[in-house]
Amino acid sequence: MRAYVGVTAQEVKDLLESGQLDVSDVYAATGVFIAQNNDLNEEEIEYTLSLIAAEDAVELKSSGTGSACVLAFEVPDGIISETYEMSISLSAPLTWEYLECCFEVSDDGEELTWFATQEIANNISAWLA
Repeated sequence: MRAYVGVTAQEVKDLLESGQLDVSDVYAATGVFIAQNNDLNEEEIEYTLSLIAAEDAVELKSSGTGSACVLAFEVPDGIISETYEMSISLSAPLTWEYLECCFEVSDDGEELTWFATQEIANNISAWLA
């Protein structure tokens, strides 16, 4: 299941270094969310969830944490412990292997710039500046 979590650039750096991100809940296209938004296609649902995660990331951002970011993961069913309206709870940390991409969030939270996983290491210094 594709899932999104809002983080700071510092948390992206920590994931890059440790290979893990320990969060309890992430936004995901659950059955309830899809049913409530049946007028949206799959791409629009994913974009909506990434913008919701971006709002969280902007709120987390403070001095010294760098840019707001959204991480997109492909979460294996085996670590999903609960499913809610538009999120899932996890029974284990997310790992680098599950990471699909990273979005840098604009200061107003309205624009997302996509980065492939192999581009993260090259951009992390700029995001932390």
